Amino acid sequence: MRSDRVPNPKPENVHHVIEPELCEKMGEKYNWRLKEIRVTRNSPPDVACVFDGEQTSFQDMWQDYQD
Repeated sequence: MRSDRVPNPKPENVHHVIEPELCEKMGEKYNWRLKEIRVTRNSPPDVACVFDGEQTSFQDMWQDYQD
């Protein structure tokens, strides 16, 4: 059986912001390598910051500080 899908895509860590410039700031703050910025034509635009690596959650990070 032939499959056109990539067998093992590299994991992406995606977070949404309100301005593309914030992607770079987020990458610097958390030491993540920015792979791509995706902007939709919606109003207001949806800005997705795509970083290399497994998906993270700020909720999980926040819980670490609540203990």
